[in-house]
Amino acid sequence: MRRENILRKAGTSAALVLLLVFLTGLLTRGADQPQITKVVPSEIQTPLADPYMGWGIWVAPRQMGFSTRPFSVAYDTTGFADDAPLFSWALVDWHWADLEPKEGQFNWKDFDTVLDYWKVRHKQFVVRFWVTDDPGWNGQPGGPVLPDWIWAKGMRYDQYKGNAGKMVRELDYNDPSFKNIYLPALEGLLKAFAEKYDKPGTPVILLQVMGYGHWADWATWYSHFKFPSVAAKHQLLAEIMQVHIRTFKHIQLMEMGDWDWNAAEFQTLQDHLYNKALDVAVAHHFGLIWTGFIDGLGHWDRDIMEEYWRQDPIIAEGNWNYDEVVDEKIHGTFAENLDVALEFHSNFTHFYFESKTYNRTMREQPDVIRRGLEPGGLGYRLVPLSLSWQRSLPAGDLLVFNQNWVNRNVGRLYVRHPLKLYLTDTRGNEKFSEVDTSFDETMWVRGKEYPLISVFHLPKELAPGAYDVRIALVEQSTGNPEIHLGIEGDDPQGRYKVGEIQIEPYNGPAGCEKGFCP
Repeated sequence: MRRENILRKAGTSAALVLLLVFLTGLLTRGADQPQITKVVPSEIQTPLADPYMGWGIWVAPRQMGFSTRPFSVAYDTTGFADDAPLFSWALVDWHWADLEPKEGQFNWKDFDTVLDYWKVRHKQFVVRFWVTDDPGWNGQPGGPVLPDWIWAKGMRYDQYKGNAGKMVRELDYNDPSFKNIYLPALEGLLKAFAEKYDKPGTPVILLQVMGYGHWADWATWYSHFKFPSVAAKHQLLAEIMQVHIRTFKHIQLMEMGDWDWNAAEFQTLQDHLYNKALDVAVAHHFGLIWTGFIDGLGHWDRDIMEEYWRQDPIIAEGNWNYDEVVDEKIHGTFAENLDVALEFHSNFTHFYFESKTYNRTMREQPDVIRRGLEPGGLGYRLVPLSLSWQRSLPAGDLLVFNQNWVNRNVGRLYVRHPLKLYLTDTRGNEKFSEVDTSFDETMWVRGKEYPLISVFHLPKELAPGAYDVRIALVEQSTGNPEIHLGIEGDDPQGRYKVGEIQIEPYNGPAGCEKGFCP
């Protein structure tokens, strides 16, 4: 045989061998590759009313700004036609004079009754204690908010002409009595409140820092109160904030982000922040509340929002209630007010929905309320776009859970809620669960997808068989499901069934049954 033919035949044989080896390798590797379950959950469009976001009702002992409209406990509770199922929180305005009529003697009865009523109806609370002065509203004189004993102790004051032309008594922020009399008394009120409500799992999620300005605005619109210098003003407002900061460990603080009467004097955002000590607020991650939606916004409001909404929750407060928006027709439409709140990346919004105006709103424009909770609405709306895991695993192995998430709404879930995975039987009875403590959705913003991998540890005692796979975002201290997801499949416990998994018998090395795995 010629040499070249021998080489040709030898080459052909070698090629066949190599091809067989390659194909065998492919088949072997294919057999070793795990079979993967990949799920694309069905997304829903229905409104979701969740914690730390959404619409708020309004409760108080009287119409703040008006001294002639007292509200009863019944008006603030059973006066609502229903349990306000599309509203997840309540703004609670209460004045100091009612809470501490005599120094050191507190009257929390009505306050507690109102909060207890709404707590069992799954509402959270944003609290504001009116502790300075009330200049009135729409030509009506305001009522007293400070207890008489504050003045009797020697607290000095000035007077200014309020909204109704009536002279109103205002704290003299420059006088030594403010630091020597007022601030210690205010701290006493705050400590009494903290003893009752500043605890893990508190339903009070935000408390506004008060102690300067008219209404709850952290600004002296009518009196144009003057300090010796901007530095002196900053120091005093920072001291008021520090009283709150050192008192509260579990309730997050918030502050009015709006401008003060002298905003035109400041040419930069940082100068404006310094003027109102908002630099202290953002350094401590206060929530930021704006009144005046939509006709009261201006100056540095948008700049502050754009700078800080990704790190601090935004609260949009209408200067007007629903009645005024609809009847006066000078504050934009109700729908337009919502549009601006959405543009401000708001987690929360309210328009003084006292029981009467709430009932009217739900009769006339429930569609606007629903739109605020649909995709693109207030706060957050978290959706797992895809989930995948091995179809079959032995007990004692790692369950690697691949995910891709999106936030559909304009704000953020700014309080961490870790992912919990459950394996259950077909009736939903839990057989295994574990929390991924590294899961953190607090920085998820609209328009971006978030791929994640969670690793769960299957116990070797887990019985072989088929299991349903369920997930939930849970409250950290209790481990209970708390957040609605924008997908189908939720069960009565707030868990979402997303698929199945087959658990095989434990096949670990010898010795593992005694807790030692070499």
